[in-house]
Amino acid sequence: MEKSVQEDVLKWMLGQAFRAEDHKRRLDERLKRINAERNAPIGGVGYEPIIKRKDPGEGAASIVFQLADIEERIYKQKSEIEKAIVRVMTIIEYIPITEIDREIFEMRHIDMMQWPDIEAAIPMSKSQCIRRYNATIDRLLLNPRIQKMVKSNEKDYLLWCMEHDRAKPKKQSGGMKPGNKSGNLNQKKPRKNKRGQGKES
Repeated sequence: MEKSVQEDVLKWMLGQAFRAEDHKRRLDERLKRINAERNAPIGGVGYEPIIKRKDPGEGAASIVFQLADIEERIYKQKSEIEKAIVRVMTIIEYIPITEIDREIFEMRHIDMMQWPDIEAAIPMSKSQCIRRYNATIDRLLLNPRIQKMVKSNEKDYLLWCMEHDRAKPKKQSGGMKPGNKSGNLNQKKPRKNKRGQGKES
């Protein structure tokens, strides 16, 4: 497995708790919205009368089932968050507790803090925090046990990429156009003199 892919898989593994929490948040918001619409007073904003139908699966009974389904999914998502945090902590345990890098990882992946908040808490500039973070990712990947964990999660990561339309195309060297190693995407072509020979501008 290429190093860049290993880095992506490890970062994806570390982000599991955040994604699970984000999913739970969306379910919480959906639950609140449906409850608010159901409990809105007659004539109030969001109120819609439930039309009586022969099918008992529609109307008020249907809303109750929807709410029960969302509540069950929220309960399962809370369990997934707890499991994800345990997995994240297992990885972070390989960073010495005395290092500031561990604090950065804990804030980022357990407390789920944004970089500006981490910057203020350390305190250290955002660029320094990210630099230390990436350096620690490289260091973790040197550990055989971490490598084994990454390898065992590679298929799940690639499947997740496909499901979320995040399959990565093959990168050109440095993201540059082929044949342009300088990084200048707008290089001028050499002008030709009267004899048709190339002439540097």
